[in-house]
Amino acid sequence: MAETIVIDGMTLQEYGHQVGLPAHPRSLEGALRYHDARLLAQRGPVEHAIAAYKRLLELLPDDPWVYEDLANLYTLAGSTQEAVVVLLTLADLYLRLDRADAVLRVNTQAAALSPNDPEIQARLATPPRRAPPAPPVPSPSPVPTPAPERVTPPKTRGAKLATRKAESLGQVLQQLGFVTADHLTQALEIQSRTGERLGQILIDMKVLTDTQLAQAMGKQWGYRYLTLGDTKIDPDAVKLVPHSLALRLRAMPIGWEQGRLVLAMTDPLNVIAIDDVRLITGQEVEPVITTEDELLAAINRHYQVETLADISAKDGLAHLASEVGEEEVSIEQLKTLVEDAPVVRLLNMIIDEGVREGASDIHIEPQRGALLVRYRIDGVLHDVMKPAGNIRAPLISRAKIMADMDIAERRRPQDGRIHLTTGGRTIDLRVSTLPTIFGEKVVMRILDQSTPLIGLNRLGFHTNTLRQWEQAISTPYGMILVTGPTGSGKTTTLYAALGTINTLEKNIVTVEDPVEYQLPRINQVQLNVKAGLTFATGLRSILRQDPDIIMVGEMRDRDTAEIGIQAALTGHLVLSTLHTNDASTSVSRLVDMGVEP
Repeated sequence: MAETIVIDGMTLQEYGHQVGLPAHPRSLEGALRYHDARLLAQRGPVEHAIAAYKRLLELLPDDPWVYEDLANLYTLAGSTQEAVVVLLTLADLYLRLDRADAVLRVNTQAAALSPNDPEIQARLATPPRRAPPAPPVPSPSPVPTPAPERVTPPKTRGAKLATRKAESLGQVLQQLGFVTADHLTQALEIQSRTGERLGQILIDMKVLTDTQLAQAMGKQWGYRYLTLGDTKIDPDAVKLVPHSLALRLRAMPIGWEQGRLVLAMTDPLNVIAIDDVRLITGQEVEPVITTEDELLAAINRHYQVETLADISAKDGLAHLASEVGEEEVSIEQLKTLVEDAPVVRLLNMIIDEGVREGASDIHIEPQRGALLVRYRIDGVLHDVMKPAGNIRAPLISRAKIMADMDIAERRRPQDGRIHLTTGGRTIDLRVSTLPTIFGEKVVMRILDQSTPLIGLNRLGFHTNTLRQWEQAISTPYGMILVTGPTGSGKTTTLYAALGTINTLEKNIVTVEDPVEYQLPRINQVQLNVKAGLTFATGLRSILRQDPDIIMVGEMRDRDTAEIGIQAALTGHLVLSTLHTNDASTSVSRLVDMGVEP
């Protein structure tokens, strides 16, 4: 049965009639579904976006832009074969539309993804001839469907693609003299086994550099390669794209040429990123290619008011810290260093910037002779800062002091908490240290207490799935498990569910580690393993508190799982999470814990 779309309490047909659209609301429904699909493409996961675009194709089978976006999503997901199938279908569609230039462009893209496919090579060798028209698709209305909210790509990029030779990356690398035929054969053999990208395999083989790969990709696809360190970058252009978006898209505006915004990218074939920048800036975009290291260095230079290396050099901290090796720094020296203004400002900048960028975690990682700071934004880690390695001892010790840890203990992991206010927002940081071969690594989980609770309707559920979920959480007893890998949104989903079912007549108790959101009228228990308060002991105590609904942060062991199941069987609604990759694996996971089958 087809899904009924409701807008402001009206069906799609009623709404279309009210705003004066034709009787058949195909264009309006297409616009709504396209909007949802684009949001999924921007926020991920990519598998959900692909599913949304496939549903959109059922509604709009003759619109090329849907195929374009779907092919790009398949490419991003590494599903090369599926991307090639979509591109060949798109080429046939363009052939029926008498778009010879587009046919050549799409076939060239398919050849780049599958250079040894004889069908594609035959297509490229044969001039495109217009295909016979496809049989008409029955439709209540002949009104064409416009592409909603889509900005037409610049003609120059299409022309560039149309005139480009159908050369594979391996051929280009050989032409430029970057790799030998033997290296290429070896890399292709590895690719046939692993499915990795050819360029990355050659880099791992130490026969190709990032710069050479970027130059070859630029020649292959007809994009200019730039060394950003030698390029004058316009600060006014940089301001057009926010820092977090530049990191996420791996793209940064650097100036203008002939009225077009020049966008430095690591992957100029990422049409979604180009469209996002075009929509945000309102300007046509001219992509150029660069390496990831150069791009991140440029982002650090032009988005940070004062880089960490500048702070340490200016304040003399680098000289002081470099006089002794990290392992030789005494506790007295560390206590002096961590109270210095530059170290304090350094760590405050890292935390403040992470909060502003919407990061969920901050990673401070020691490398060989260096230090790396990374933010996890929207589930993906981004390199944001690379200060000098000689600052790591005082910086990490400063974080440990703020989290009330023992700075003299460097050989075992420690856990702590930091409570602070930044930008008018109350923030809790759950801090964890881990000894590595290059020093202690620090990870800070950001818990923003001022962040409003996300409603179920904003979690991206399909309408039918949301209806089923609301029915499930409204049952008086039973167990509901939310599964998925770390960072997939399990806890956020449970909090949204609690916010929905939190009514006056219900007693809701939770046991969590940590308490990420403070919910009104809900009794939340913070885990304290040192004091003997674990999930299992907390759950036993909760059952004596006359609860209606119980939320357990995670089913980690047999005791917790068995108590939770018994509670669900005796008239309680139990909500919890499991670290499994899918829902079906949760059954075998519980059995492996020792729960009765």
